[in-house]
Amino acid sequence: MPVVKKILFPVDFSKRCIGAARYVRAFASQFGAEIMLLHVVETGDHYYPEVAQPHLERDLTAFLIDEFHDFQTLSNCIIGATETKIVETASSWRSDLIMMPTSGLGRYRRFLLGSITAKVLHDAECPVWTDIHSQETPTSARIACKKVLCALDLGERSRAVLDWAGWLAREHQADLRIVHAAEAEAGPLEKYLDREFAASGAAEARTRIAELQGAAGTSANVAMAQGKVSDVVTCAAKEWSADLLVIGRHNGSGLAGRLHQNAYSIIGESPCPVLSV
Repeated sequence: MPVVKKILFPVDFSKRCIGAARYVRAFASQFGAEIMLLHVVETGDHYYPEVAQPHLERDLTAFLIDEFHDFQTLSNCIIGATETKIVETASSWRSDLIMMPTSGLGRYRRFLLGSITAKVLHDAECPVWTDIHSQETPTSARIACKKVLCALDLGERSRAVLDWAGWLAREHQADLRIVHAAEAEAGPLEKYLDREFAASGAAEARTRIAELQGAAGTSANVAMAQGKVSDVVTCAAKEWSADLLVIGRHNGSGLAGRLHQNAYSIIGESPCPVLSV
């Protein structure tokens, strides 16, 4: 059963970080979760990180007071490589969820498809939430979770992905939908694909999704389309105006399933926050 009792929130003090903080507040309030604010003092950004650390610790405390004074919150300012320390802290603190902005200042500018995102998505054992790519900082009043879209590739992680999506939808009393992309094989013979074979594949996919829904206790509407996975998934999120997109990520040994080949594109193009399980 999914649970969110410990949320790790990497902080870089940017405007994008403030926007993500409001989503963190919403999640923590919904689930009664404890929050850890983490700032990593990069050795490459400071000639003397030990000298910079006390000043950044004060900044982190001020950020905590400004944004999280009414929550159960810890703060941790450490020296090292950002991507490595996020993963290590999540593991040692036994985080249930990492919530991180996708862009910001300094090293965090590399979040989108960069080494920090790649490292965290690849190595973190818990789900990772990444925020929306808007220049506007969302107000707390605009943050809602009324529509949860679950992308399934029918791989080995699909049950876990649907469990999370279904649980989040129930907790937020939100509508749940499922999207499945049937990506045609590339090549000159693609346009000659037998229509009966394609229909058979779609029927098998619907049967498999029905089995997964039975096991997960969900009864969501299912949308299926043929095309590039990232395009199908992000278009479905846009057309339905989803508030949260849930996708599969890895099985403990790296990215797995067909979605992994498109995960970074989905995260980069999604009109709403993405939870990668």
